[in-house]
Amino acid sequence: MNSHAYWSRRLNSWIGIAIAIGLIISSVLIAGVQSVQADESSFPAGMASYPSGKITSIYERTFQIDGRTVSLAQEAVLVDQRGYPLQTTALRVDIDVKYHIQKGTTDKIDWMLLVLPR
Repeated sequence: MNSHAYWSRRLNSWIGIAIAIGLIISSVLIAGVQSVQADESSFPAGMASYPSGKITSIYERTFQIDGRTVSLAQEAVLVDQRGYPLQTTALRVDIDVKYHIQKGTTDKIDWMLLVLPR
């Protein structure tokens, strides 16, 4: 066997290995992104029917959305537009929100999407 054919086969083997490694890395990265997007704090089913509004006032333990006084349930989840969790310190006047009232209450929010300015 001549040396040119030997090196050609060897190069093809290395190219095949490099492509396989690239596919494996791509698969792992895609799976990681999908698991982040499926986080429990992301958007709940039926969110389209949730009420929306703008935070108009913030008090010590309550705040108002379009003039309606509400508060956060103890286990409330706040998220941004991408589904990332937020702290209550993200609440500010003039932020648009979409929210869910906790079952069995009329003024306790247990999930809220905050549309933060970019």
